[in-house]
Amino acid sequence: MRLTLLRHGKAMDRSSWHGEDADRPLTREGEEQAERVCKALKELIRADEIWTSPWVRARHTAEIASAAWKLPLREVAWMAGEAASAQERIDELPSDSDVVLVGHEPDLGLLAGALLGGISLQLKKSGIAVLDGKPALAEMRLVSLLTPKHVLGLSRP
Repeated sequence: MRLTLLRHGKAMDRSSWHGEDADRPLTREGEEQAERVCKALKELIRADEIWTSPWVRARHTAEIASAAWKLPLREVAWMAGEAASAQERIDELPSDSDVVLVGHEPDLGLLAGALLGGISLQLKKSGIAVLDGKPALAEMRLVSLLTPKHVLGLSRP
């Protein structure tokens, strides 16, 4: 399996948002960046499924990815900070599909760390980590860790 971890685009600052954190939306800049990154990723990465956190900023980023790949979304509650062990999260991953998982930091970095055997990752907003291998603790390998600029630099003009 190939697992692409995609962090949501830039969201409104917590200090200027007065609602629930789960409802904090993408900024216009974050939406535009996510659109460019997802369009580029579609040319670079195969995907069979798109999974997302239900939180607004991740869901919006995933909707952009869904439109780029023309794939439906699957919401996974554990990507919204629900208490689930790394093993429980990993057990849900399909071994025979390539999944784009849209979520938040530190959740994505912690999941990557578990899959990679303890290597700690931190993704920039609209950044990606691509992992390959068997979806099990310490069984995957890191293929790419890219900022949005790097993703855009790899795509065709």
